[in-house]
Amino acid sequence: MKRVWYRQDRVAVLDALRQGQRPELATTMACGPLDELLALHDQLGVLPAIAGLHVPRQRAGLSDPLLLRTLATLPFLDSPSLSGAAGALFREPALLLQLGWAPAQIRNGDNGRHRHPDGRQAESLPCHPDVLRDELRRVSARSWLKAQRLGVGALYGAGLVRGQVYAVDGSGLGDGLRLVCLVCVSGERPLLVAWRLLEGHASEKGQEAAVTKELIEQAVALGGEGCIELLLADALYADGPLLAWLKYAQGIDALVALPADRLLYQDLQGLAQGGLLRWTRHRYVRRVQGHKQRRVVEVAGSGGLTSWEGFTQAAAKYGAEGASLWGYLIRQVEPEPWPVAEAEGLVSTRAWPDGFQALQAYRPRWHIEDDGYRELKEGWGLEAQRWGRDAAAARGRVALTCLAFNTAQVYRTRAGERLAKKGIRRLRREYRRELGAAPVVVYVASCYAVLSVEELLAALGRPVQESLLPFKGRAKNEVEEPEEPP
Repeated sequence: MKRVWYRQDRVAVLDALRQGQRPELATTMACGPLDELLALHDQLGVLPAIAGLHVPRQRAGLSDPLLLRTLATLPFLDSPSLSGAAGALFREPALLLQLGWAPAQIRNGDNGRHRHPDGRQAESLPCHPDVLRDELRRVSARSWLKAQRLGVGALYGAGLVRGQVYAVDGSGLGDGLRLVCLVCVSGERPLLVAWRLLEGHASEKGQEAAVTKELIEQAVALGGEGCIELLLADALYADGPLLAWLKYAQGIDALVALPADRLLYQDLQGLAQGGLLRWTRHRYVRRVQGHKQRRVVEVAGSGGLTSWEGFTQAAAKYGAEGASLWGYLIRQVEPEPWPVAEAEGLVSTRAWPDGFQALQAYRPRWHIEDDGYRELKEGWGLEAQRWGRDAAAARGRVALTCLAFNTAQVYRTRAGERLAKKGIRRLRREYRRELGAAPVVVYVASCYAVLSVEELLAALGRPVQESLLPFKGRAKNEVEEPEEPP
């Protein structure tokens, strides 16, 4: 395979064009949403963090940082499959140049792997998608965890994780895989601050809700003490010892959905049936599948509940003798009335003024379902496309997608727009401002140069009559005629 390398030489490129030499290749450097997302990914430090991951087994040919940067870009593409996303990216030479692919690699490829009987095909340039899949598998779980911490740590460092209300929940990604995420749900957009991909059919709850505890510890280590004030959770991810640890060791209150089979829920039902709870009625508007719906509920609650022995015993170990919980029942009245026996239950380590305030505080938890897992599965194709059949590929796919999801969430905020523009300027600081929004990269005579469209036309002997660029950006052979006297 013939490989041709180019040097950057603006003067040589312009001379060759003026002499009539035919360019060997050319591409634009237009700036679109994908360019900005990639620039923001780089600006937040995610792209360098992924490119710097340790790969235990080195391979000949393409460098690992180049392949990892390419993999980090794929989740932003419309196609959720690895082959489809790679194919779309490989048709964007401007992006490939930004990622570090050399012109010779883009033209001729740089890897001997191909399975077609007639040799290398155009769809395998600059490399075969299976090369990317193999690279994905070679990264260890420990390295992906490092990338997660670096990527989320950059969000905390930039002040992009706002608010102190977090939620934890899990969702299946097919047979034998379950994703558990800790999400900040109090900001403008939900952000994934920690996650774990669990394998097998074992319970992810474990002793003292080990998964939740691990995620909380990671988030506090990145965001600092006090970054979490309230944790919203399903009962599956919060047992008694965890609630005690959150309250008395971390200073974090918890608000947890209470299943009907818990003794604490049965105590609340007994108090309600005995007329010992005072019900209050409240109206509010909620959004269901994009439609507003008026809801009327009745709530009742009680403090001083001690029938959750796992909590009280664990709290005593932290010196909180006589610790108790607050419990609440929520019964819908409109649009469809519920009997008291089917009321929802909430339990909390915080004493809320009334049950309705506890209900309103718990409502942001649904962001993790509606704006988190549903978006990851339907919008990003995380469940349908694992990029491989083994767990190693799934781990890489999840890590890259979650990091890209966060960057996209930040991009949709005002702060993210500013950072994306800053990233674009930083990535293209070597290009002069007078090149305009869509400069052209031209390769000719073993050299390449970045030219404005006007400058390219002038070199080809077809200068434009009028230019919208600033005067300093116009082609050198373009002469400005003097104004006619009045």
